[in-house]
Amino acid sequence: MSNIDGINKNLPAAHMKKNEKTGTEPGNKKESGPKNTDGASVLNVNKLILEMHFKIQVESKYNFETQSGLHDFLETPEIDLSQFTYNGKPITDLTQGEAAELIDEGGYFSIENTAQRLFNFAVKMAGDDPERLSVTRDAVLKGFKDAEALFGGKLPEISYKTIDMAFNMIDDKIRELGGSVDDV
Repeated sequence: MSNIDGINKNLPAAHMKKNEKTGTEPGNKKESGPKNTDGASVLNVNKLILEMHFKIQVESKYNFETQSGLHDFLETPEIDLSQFTYNGKPITDLTQGEAAELIDEGGYFSIENTAQRLFNFAVKMAGDDPERLSVTRDAVLKGFKDAEALFGGKLPEISYKTIDMAFNMIDDKIRELGGSVDDV
């Protein structure tokens, strides 16, 4: 058996100060109020658990509906995903000349065509709502920053020219719809 009182006597005096609010010393078993025997604290805990459970259900339902809505949105006939994907020869199988053609002016991965695809996708996602288009612009920027981080903090120059062109197109559309654009 341990001797708690013996341990308390060996503690420094700073740990043995009286509680200024209750006037009791550490280790003193004196109760400052009536003991709660009606189970109210258990009921409060159960109430908190139920509230948390309900909140999780509501948030989960919302998140699933949002994801489902995005899936349904992307499945609509108005959006042809093939216009956003490269369906040519696998990039790893390209010759240097074929790769150069893809990024040259007019090529699938040219600055102009890639910026246009980014713009088209953003507009398809946001519609004619300048606030949603601004949020979509922020998402594109976040994706770009994530790509930078993934590739060691710096991307090829063509990437910066492409994102600048896409942002100019998105910003012009936001202004056209009556929204305002903060310089980032």
